[in-house]
Amino acid sequence: MNQMSLSHYSRVFKHLAQTGFALLLTSSWVVHAALPEEEFFSDIPEVLTATRLKQPIIEAPAATTVIDREMIKASGARKISELFRLVPGFVVSNEDGHTPIVMYNGLSDRFSRRMQVLVDGRSIYSPSTGGVEWTDLPLSIDDIERIEIIRGPNASSYGTNSFLSVINISTLQTTETVGKAVRVTNGTNNIKEAFLRIGNHVDKFSHSLSLNYNHDDGFEGRGNEYHVRFARYRADYLI
Repeated sequence: MNQMSLSHYSRVFKHLAQTGFALLLTSSWVVHAALPEEEFFSDIPEVLTATRLKQPIIEAPAATTVIDREMIKASGARKISELFRLVPGFVVSNEDGHTPIVMYNGLSDRFSRRMQVLVDGRSIYSPSTGGVEWTDLPLSIDDIERIEIIRGPNASSYGTNSFLSVINISTLQTTETVGKAVRVTNGTNNIKEAFLRIGNHVDKFSHSLSLNYNHDDGFEGRGNEYHVRFARYRADYLI
């Protein structure tokens, strides 16, 4: 009786082992099939914000998220603040309908006193309002090349406002904006957007002019309509 029981249990164990091995092979095949070959040979993104030195993102001493130009186009975002919905731990909301709030782990408000925001390495923190006015920021989403976000208090060298996070927005170089670029958008709720950029390059001097117009009636009864118009000029001279 004991020998029969042992024989029965051995067959059951052998069957379970074979089934588990088959499932393991199946799951491995699914993982490899889901990843194309390009993923294993693609370049590792490089970041600059973490240590102020160019390095691969896997070697950065802080949790860093990169939003490149391709991701910005694929997101369909109409405002800069909406791009941070793609970052883990970030929450984007509105205070009074048209005033965006960008916070990390829910520990901030309209006045981002604990989050440093940089544009081309320069802080845009406003001491008069005690935060970053995302709506009045004279920067079009079409002029952004990439955004690097350090998540967590691992970049205190950027100042007292960098306790929660550091956002570094890098704009397109003037040498990359030579020529003309036009974008026009029209949609429901009286959405009207227009963007025009003209750039030129002469010897060591290059410059560009961007004109931006945004209008949106928002949703009825929510008070989230906005109307923004601004111009941005940038000039670079190579020494």
